[in-house]
Formats: sequence, C-alpha cells, structure tokens
Amino acid sequence: MKLSGMIAVRVAGEVVLREPRFWDKVKRAFGGDPDLRTGAMRAALEAAAVVDAVRDALTTLGATNALSLVVDDLVLFQDRHGRPDDLGDLFLAFHEQAAAIGGAFGSLRLAVEHVEAGLHLVIEVQARGEHPVDEPAVRVVIGGRVQAFEPRPNESADAYRARIEPLTKDRATLEVARVQFDSFVARVRDAIATAMPEATAAVARAEVQVRRPGQTPTVTPPPTAPAYDPYWAYYPSPLWMVTDVLMWTAIWSMAMTPDVTIVNYAGDAIGSLDTPGVSEHMPDVDGPGGLAEAADVGDSVGDAADGVGDAGDSVGDAASDAGDVFDGGFDGGFDIFD
Repeated sequence: MKLSGMIAVRVAGEVVLREPRFWDKVKRAFGGDPDLRTGAMRAALEAAAVVDAVRDALTTLGATNALSLVVDDLVLFQDRHGRPDDLGDLFLAFHEQAAAIGGAFGSLRLAVEHVEAGLHLVIEVQARGEHPVDEPAVRVVIGGRVQAFEPRPNESADAYRARIEPLTKDRATLEVARVQFDSFVARVRDAIATAMPEATAAVARAEVQVRRPGQTPTVTPPPTAPAYDPYWAYYPSPLWMVTDVLMWTAIWSMAMTPDVTIVNYAGDAIGSLDTPGVSEHMPDVDGPGGLAEAADVGDSVGDAADGVGDAGDSVGDAASDAGDVFDGGFDGGFDIFD
C-alpha cells in the first residue's frame, strides 16, 4: 500500500515560436499567416523564485527535512547523512550558486521528507522553464507510506509479515491513512498557492494505492512519469512486495469495500475494486507467486541493495541521475488530468 499525490501548478508564460521556414515566408508574402507555434510554453519563472516559494510553503507545513536539490545537471544539495531540519542548508546552498545559475533554467527538482500523523512522506517539486502547452510548469509529487508498514533495519521477511499482517486486515488503517493524506495534500496545495500568488495550484491526485501482485517491476518509472513514486526513489526495499501481497489479499475480505486505487506492477492505475477484471491474479498467500515468493526476494532489509533507511545513499543515487530526468518531457503528459 502506498500513498500517491500530485499537485499541478500553472503559471503565466509565453508561447514558444519556431523560426519561419521558406514556405512560411512565401505564405506571409502572399498575405498569409503561417502558424509558427511549437506547442511549448516558456514559463515566467526563475529558479530563485521557485526555491524561495517552495521553502516558504514547506516551512509553514513543518516539512523542513531536505533531501536534495538539482538544477539542470548541477547537484546543489544532497543530504547524504540524514540530517534533520536542513531545509535552510539547502536554501543557502542554492543561493551560493544562484549567480552562476542565473534566472533561467531547464529543470529543477527539490525534494524533502516529512513525518506526520503516522505517515512518512516524500515531497518532490519538479519545475521546468519550458513545457508543453497542455502541461503545468510545476508539479508537486508526493509519495508516502504508513509508518507502521515500514520495514525495520535487519527485520526478516517472516518477522515483518507477522508484524504487519494484522494491520493489513484492519480497514481503519486504510481509511485513516486516506483521510490524513488527503488533508496533507490539500494543505500543500494551499501553502504553494499562498507562496506563489501568481500561480494556480490544483490537486490532480490524492489516493491510497494497492499494487496488484503479479509481475515484478524491472524498471523504476523515471521522475517524469505519471506513476513516479518519490518515496520509493529514496526508500526502496524488497519487503514492500510482502506488503503488496498481504494487502491485496486483505482488501478482498473486508466487509465494506475500501476506497483504494488498484495499480499494476509499474504503478499505473488500472481501476478500483469494482473494475471488471481487476481481481485477476489473486495469489495464494503461501503458494507460488504469493507471499512465500515475495519473501524470497530478501531475507532482511539489511541485505537489500541500498538498505532500508539508508537515506544518504538513496539521496545520492537519486540526485546523481537527476540531470537528465526532464529529457522528453513528462512522458507524454499527465494522463491523470484526462
């Protein structure tokens, strides 16, 4: 089970025009009006304005635990040591380099984490200086987990299962998480709108997601993808597969249908519990393809590739690849807006 939210922030901008070609000039010579639009907008944003506004917004929410800041291909800040309350350090690191960066930018990513009401959340602000006309210049992507579900250091798969299985069968766990997450996403939207009065901020998604067991993802969605999960980018663990199987089995036995969105192995939404065909691949919890197979992914969190809770390495890995994440746009746009 994961928490997934997205806020679209639209700002004023100007249409990007291409240089007129030969036939455009001919058409103009005969009194025509060639269409020179490229389908892109240049946002009226400067990197400093984005960083300052985001800092103000997140500070009002108490979300001051910074993870990373990348502007274009330059990593300006990354918290390799898991220091708390270091958003001010990120702010200073940016302004030390602001003169070299200048006002214009191609892409900007700023990530912080926040713990509130039993939820562990990662908030990533993604901004582009130039973007497709039908997409926002800035989006705030929020990924999270219920803290009680988070694997503990050196916790075995069997111990993890025994600890969280009762929680997965409690419908209140889902409902409380959903209400708290909805409230948090709405407050982030309001804080961004206050800090950027010239912009329009709207919640595009705020939901509890349950992954249907089956295939194991071989490629993590890039930050530009609609299904991107910033929490997973910083806190990956093989034991989340155990959570997937237990939660998938539990939601079908609940007396009242919980309000969740079902996603596939890649994180793309495929419907709700009453969507035809969504109940396929119901696993035998202890049989092939079920929990036993999921548990074999790793005997403990400590044996995972990066280790659960090793925020420093996770931040370093996430930031090191951030320079190219905006190539090609947001994977064809925000399908969730349709």
